[in-house]
Amino acid sequence: MELDHKARAAIEDIINRREGVNSIQTQLKEDIKAIAEYLAVKPAQVARIISLVERERAKGDVLEAERGVIDAAESMIPVTASTEEVQDA
Repeated sequence: MELDHKARAAIEDIINRREGVNSIQTQLKEDIKAIAEYLAVKPAQVARIISLVERERAKGDVLEAERGVIDAAESMIPVTASTEEVQDA
């Protein structure tokens, strides 16, 4: 296959943009890590927050649905003795 100048330029442009995307992705990972360190949490927790906010902004009602799942899970966890003591006080 022989590439003319236009095809070579287009391929070179794609390569350059991919390098840019990789650089941005690396920087985002570092930023998430820095925020996680600041908040004293794991980077995965910060990434989860970001994901939830993005999904909420894109389609709405995501947080309410997540809250419902969390409430359902909490209802399945047995009450501990320390929780009972607090409620009795």
